[in-house]
Amino acid sequence: MTTPSRVIGKLRPQIKVSAWGSRTVLAELTGRPSPAEQPEAELWMGAHEAAPSGIADTTLDRLIARDPVAALGPRVAAHFGGRFPFLLKILAPQTMLSIQVHPDAEQAVDAAPGTYIDQWPKPESLVAVTQFEIFAGLRSYDDIHRLVESLGVPALSAKVAEVAGGPEPVTNLLVNVLRAPSDEQHVLVRAVIAACGQKLRGPDAAAYDAVLRAAEQFPGDIGAVVLLLMVHRVLEPGDYIFVPAGVLHAYVRGTCVELLANSDNIVRAGLTPKPLNVDELLRIVNTNREMVPERPTPGRVHSFPVDVPHFQLHVVEPGEDAIQLPGVDRPRIALSLHGSVVIRCGDTDLELAPGESCFLGADECAATVSGRGTLYLATSGLANS
Repeated sequence: MTTPSRVIGKLRPQIKVSAWGSRTVLAELTGRPSPAEQPEAELWMGAHEAAPSGIADTTLDRLIARDPVAALGPRVAAHFGGRFPFLLKILAPQTMLSIQVHPDAEQAVDAAPGTYIDQWPKPESLVAVTQFEIFAGLRSYDDIHRLVESLGVPALSAKVAEVAGGPEPVTNLLVNVLRAPSDEQHVLVRAVIAACGQKLRGPDAAAYDAVLRAAEQFPGDIGAVVLLLMVHRVLEPGDYIFVPAGVLHAYVRGTCVELLANSDNIVRAGLTPKPLNVDELLRIVNTNREMVPERPTPGRVHSFPVDVPHFQLHVVEPGEDAIQLPGVDRPRIALSLHGSVVIRCGDTDLELAPGESCFLGADECAATVSGRGTLYLATSGLANS
């Protein structure tokens, strides 16, 4: 008989309430009464100190602290100092989130005291559950020049021309926009919004429309201009995108499953009433990384590529025949959506209803899954073997 899992149990996720969330999406996905009393923006499944998930009679962070090697496996426990390496979420934005960027490991440690909540990097990835609208990464200088000339805002064209031919033109353009005096920013925002309203046809119409919606939500905010410098996309269900530390991004609307390093470090660049930290943003931003969505691979199990040791995302499509889960020797969190599944690990059977999740500690248990739900499986990117 297969050795039973050392650590396996259902999680009690944490719901994050925010004005940009939905009163229906998370409630319906998790089988709770809808509409909810407050707009629910995020469902957290993990061990971050700010909102650890419950498990049995404790919380996941405390359970791991009792025996990190049993929960994480020896190599993962050693590499991450006994700390759980990733955080799984469902995001349900109905209105736009702030424009954000996150630090890498070295930047988080080297930042001025008080800049960040923790000392971890925050690379992210997501897979769209519905159509999911985002801005991710910055356009090339040539594409920015094309778009701005088409838009026909002289003040913005002047800023684009000012950095032409110099080193890092996109970075310097971002500096010029974000560090412009407030009265100049207000004039620029008004001119850009007026021009976008006249350009709702053609190849950039969807981006202009998103900028107009952002400006309605945050009147006068310079973030509307920053969005024009970014790549606009609408991901289809099943599309996956990896957002490394340093990449500017803004999530607009839709529903996605997000997997990220176990951190809540954020630097904002606009579209928020919260403070901006322009100096820190410009210290850590990467203006050259291209964001390329990936479609699911053929077959029932889709294992998306990983560039970091903290996490890897897998999606298992529905099926009545049991199929082995990836990540046999890694810590895992499994989330079922759109139907129930049964996870079998040794002599333990665990049924997950739609919206339920569980934690599986690292061991030699070849866990399997079957059922009508879609399983989103988060593992560490680092194996113990």
